[in-house]
Amino acid sequence: MSYYIYKMTKAVREVIISAIIMLILDGIYLYLNKNTFLNQIINIQRVVMQIKPLGVIICYILLITGLNYFIISRNRSIPEAFFFGLVIYGVYDSTNYATLKKWAPEVALMDSIWGGILMSTTTYLTYMLA
Repeated sequence: MSYYIYKMTKAVREVIISAIIMLILDGIYLYLNKNTFLNQIINIQRVVMQIKPLGVIICYILLITGLNYFIISRNRSIPEAFFFGLVIYGVYDSTNYATLKKWAPEVALMDSIWGGILMSTTTYLTYMLA
């Protein structure tokens, strides 16, 4: 019984730690690249970007759940976490590039690579701290 409690406690700890790390790292990335993304959105929509909080919450719940389910809970490697992030962000960015006439390929590439960096760094730090 105590083994299962330990495993559950470890899983909860990993989710909390990975969520905090991911939110901090992605917040820094978005802050540093704020003008790039704002200009991209203005160029496409012709209006200033307005964030929908519910969409942000759903997005991060899915990212944190996916990372924990597919990578962290299975003790996968850091390169696999990088690949996971590259795929997740790459699907989003390549879809934007394919469907939005003015979506810059440089932004798609930069953000796709960031997905890999975010997921691998979050995984590494979670392994170290959990």
